[in-house]
Amino acid sequence: MYAIIDTGNSQEKVEVGSIIEVDFISDKKDGDKVKFEKVLLISDGKSPKIGKPYVSKAFVEGKVVSHNKKIRFMLYNLEEEKIQKE
Repeated sequence: MYAIIDTGNSQEKVEVGSIIEVDFISDKKDGDKVKFEKVLLISDGKSPKIGKPYVSKAFVEGKVVSHNKKIRFMLYNLEEEKIQKE
């Protein structure tokens, strides 16, 4: 499974276990969790879901691996939230 996310200044193709670099975020420290909710595309390898502009209820989670002029994130969760009907 992979996704394309909007990180603010760029778009990144990500999957679980991948490490990405994004611009410095001042309120994040090493080990902090981060949730990216601007998911442009999510695919399980068979049929991609393309957002208009973002995929509804999809998100990518990661944690800060290192923090310098850029932040490196190790991604550990990539999913589409399940909507439960009452």
